[in-house]
Amino acid sequence: MENLQIVYYTGTGSTRIIANTLQTQLTVRNQPSEVNRLTVDSAQRIKDSFDAQTTLILVHAVHAFNAPELVYTWLKSLQPHMHRRAMVISVSGGGEMLSNTACRTTVKRLLTKKGFEVVTEAMAVMPNNWMSPTPDEISKMLIQVVPQKVEMWLEAFLSGQALPYMKPLLIDHLITAAGRLETLGAKQFGKNIKASDACNGCGYCVENCPASNIRFSDETSPHGKPVFGGTCHFCLSCVYECPQHALSPSKLKFAVIPTGYPLRAYLNPLDPPLSKAELSERLKGNGWKGVKRYLEVE
Repeated sequence: MENLQIVYYTGTGSTRIIANTLQTQLTVRNQPSEVNRLTVDSAQRIKDSFDAQTTLILVHAVHAFNAPELVYTWLKSLQPHMHRRAMVISVSGGGEMLSNTACRTTVKRLLTKKGFEVVTEAMAVMPNNWMSPTPDEISKMLIQVVPQKVEMWLEAFLSGQALPYMKPLLIDHLITAAGRLETLGAKQFGKNIKASDACNGCGYCVENCPASNIRFSDETSPHGKPVFGGTCHFCLSCVYECPQHALSPSKLKFAVIPTGYPLRAYLNPLDPPLSKAELSERLKGNGWKGVKRYLEVE
């Protein structure tokens, strides 16, 4: 039987929603699948579960117009086998627009080197968690259309079809290449996260960091304060998801939305949903072109 693996990289949780919806819809189709979150700690285990019959659905967040560096590292570690199929879904707050369109290029190249045929690729748009928030109503609409989008992507992939997407221009490739420099800023960001006195040492940040960049200051006590190392991915998970709201950066503060990233609140659907006219009114300006295209407003 086909070994279908859904591997996803997430920081703040949007990509997890896509991955879980994929598995739910595959189950309805009587297609067994396994879902694994890619982290530094899980990378080897996921790699070991692959074989020559593995079909891969890779879902990754977009970090600085690229896949997260861990995704590239993990793909390079895979054993090459021929004649395997793959689908790649990138997840961003801006959608298919200038700068984002080359974000899957390196992933596809690495997959091809490992013997995968990338049959289908797509861009999922989810609420933005970087610098400025997506309006609440739009965020809820983006969550609401996930099942519809996933059904379309799966239908294409399982029937061996490609989906239309915006072809990257030279400038997109240049922007994506420059975006790789963010890994240097990520290290500085992570090293300079501070825990306030509100921290109760619950360990949530330590357990959920995809980079394994956080440890307790007192290794003998689960209630020590977290200490941050130099391998941060800049995913913002610890800052947004701390149950006590006790973590904040002292460098590159501009990246963090001051009001937070309330993804769980966005799961509550709008009833009724916004009409296309209402969506168009709320998504004025060139910065929303990719979101408007995704929501089929234009």
